[in-house]
Amino acid sequence: MKNHDYLLKCTQLIEDKMQSGPSGDWIDYHYTKLHEQIFEVTKTSISVRTLKRIFKVNDNYEPQIATKNAMAQYLGYKDWAFFLKENFDNDPKPSESPAPVIKPEITTGNRRPKVVFFAAGALLLIILIVGVKLFFNRPNVIFNVKNTLGHAPLTAAISYDLSNLDYKNAFIDFGSGGEYKLLLGPKGELTYQYKTPNFYKIRLIADGRVFAKNTVDVQTNGWVCYVGNNDQNARVVTDSNKFSDKSSLYFAPSIIGGLNINTKEEYWVDYRNIKNFHVDGDQMTVEFRLRNSQDMGGFDCFDTSLEFTGESGRGRFKFVKPGCTQFADTEFGDTQLTGNFHNLSSLGVDLSKWTVVRIETRNKTSMVYINNIFKYKTVYNVPIGNIRGLFCRFKGSGQLDFIRVYDQQHHLIYGDEFNH
Repeated sequence: MKNHDYLLKCTQLIEDKMQSGPSGDWIDYHYTKLHEQIFEVTKTSISVRTLKRIFKVNDNYEPQIATKNAMAQYLGYKDWAFFLKENFDNDPKPSESPAPVIKPEITTGNRRPKVVFFAAGALLLIILIVGVKLFFNRPNVIFNVKNTLGHAPLTAAISYDLSNLDYKNAFIDFGSGGEYKLLLGPKGELTYQYKTPNFYKIRLIADGRVFAKNTVDVQTNGWVCYVGNNDQNARVVTDSNKFSDKSSLYFAPSIIGGLNINTKEEYWVDYRNIKNFHVDGDQMTVEFRLRNSQDMGGFDCFDTSLEFTGESGRGRFKFVKPGCTQFADTEFGDTQLTGNFHNLSSLGVDLSKWTVVRIETRNKTSMVYINNIFKYKTVYNVPIGNIRGLFCRFKGSGQLDFIRVYDQQHHLIYGDEFNH
């Protein structure tokens, strides 16, 4: 078989795992999500651009073996060779080989395996010595980022020095959804332009290990809207008169069509407010009153994502129409759940009428309530941290009536009724 067939099989399996529909209908959001998931599993970064080329399964494009290994590992295989053997080889699968039978050691009398205790103690001592040595002999890596606060477009200036580090490959992940720069030398300078408001986490990575981090805070003056069919024709709209009816945030399809965005095809309306909200994302309450229906301009399963990003992580619940919950998902800290592999039926909600969605976080547990009725909770370990951005994302022209943010003592920290 040709490499084309191997890649086609691999992409089909990834589509099944992603459960985001056919890749031919994907937008940059889906490729970004896949990029992040592959890196989370394999510590290998495959850019959004490369993923797009792979999923078009162009006969003339052959990914590098490291890329194919990462895709196979994301699917649960040891590497690309194992993927080929499992799917295209008629020989018995390695996983089907009988496990060796280990006979228990028979001891007599009161003999104790003292040597085992001595060996274990020696091993622990060696690990401790090596760990201390590594800690006090960490390589001196220089990573500086300037111009990290402002409004879009914002160009960050980056300098790095890996001269004291022994590595094979290094790159900078700009935190913008799969955009990264492979570093051709151990020392250098570069710039990167951030065109969309967000709180970005930029990382210096060498051989799969993160050596340095920084943030770039591209803020907004209040609420803005990121709207488009895909990232190729999407744009940031800052004039609230276009997406406000004076009592709510609502971007009417007729106005969106005037921006050369095809409203007869699927499009996304993404409201966001990027600033320092001065509230702990792990001990807070956020309330949204919203609706998303076909008569307003919604599509299919009426996907509605409510999200907040923090200095350490982010929290998100994605709601869909009941019956579409295979497309629901949630992410809090290090916990990511999708409707394809988990029962997220509680996130199937009819949002065609005005609905109040409340998200509470307490002690690394997030809970969601619909009209004051408890629906779902998830537990996580990695903290979200201080909140730096709020998002409300609709498939189609959804409507946001108000948003309120409370701290742990239920003091109102931020509120907007959009009635101006």
